[in-house]
Amino acid sequence: MAEITREKAMDMAVKYLSFKSRTSSEMVEYLKKKNVDDVIISDVMQKLGEYRYIDDVVYLKNYVENNRHLNYYGSRRMIQDLKKRGIDDQLLLSLEDLFSKEDEYQGCEMVAKKNLRALKGQTSAQKKKKLYDKLGRMGYPTEMVLEVIKTLVREEEPLELTEDELADEEQKLSEKLNRDYEKYLRAHQRKGAVGKELMFRIKKSLMGRGYPYALINKKLEAKREELGEE
Repeated sequence: MAEITREKAMDMAVKYLSFKSRTSSEMVEYLKKKNVDDVIISDVMQKLGEYRYIDDVVYLKNYVENNRHLNYYGSRRMIQDLKKRGIDDQLLLSLEDLFSKEDEYQGCEMVAKKNLRALKGQTSAQKKKKLYDKLGRMGYPTEMVLEVIKTLVREEEPLELTEDELADEEQKLSEKLNRDYEKYLRAHQRKGAVGKELMFRIKKSLMGRGYPYALINKKLEAKREELGEE
């Protein structure tokens, strides 16, 4: 098989971009699958960056804007999706600046209203449970989901879920967070991280898993108190 030249690789990259925007990670993966030499891939990626054909910062901004008008995903779903596309953790930290909690709440409320119309005739408990499941799959934070449901289904029973169901959901989330915390703690310690740097890396990893910021901070604060750190 003849070696793919820089010119040929560039043509392949531009054609790949003609269908839709790509992240840097997606482009590199595509060229590797086409058996393009690593040195040529590096050259092509440099040229694509110079021409602004690929820019992960712009990609993230466009993704958020499109989500605001098309998909209406919550922050957890967005983070998971963007990580799959190769957006790095450091860049993902800027997501909260691009997609405020107010924006997210409006999206959550709109999705809930749309789905609530389709649940006409069902009991209050059925509506609340189905909305809870739907909004959770869409990636909205648990606290936000409960607040939206409470507001929209106000004419029904006052509890968005029974107290036992709510306690069970919160317990499951807390247990899952604890497991992931221990996993990332071991992983980052093996890489030599300690002190504040270790906590920072764990926080980024947990954020990437879609946990609510408040819950992550509560967990890390409890761990710092346990260790007697300032």
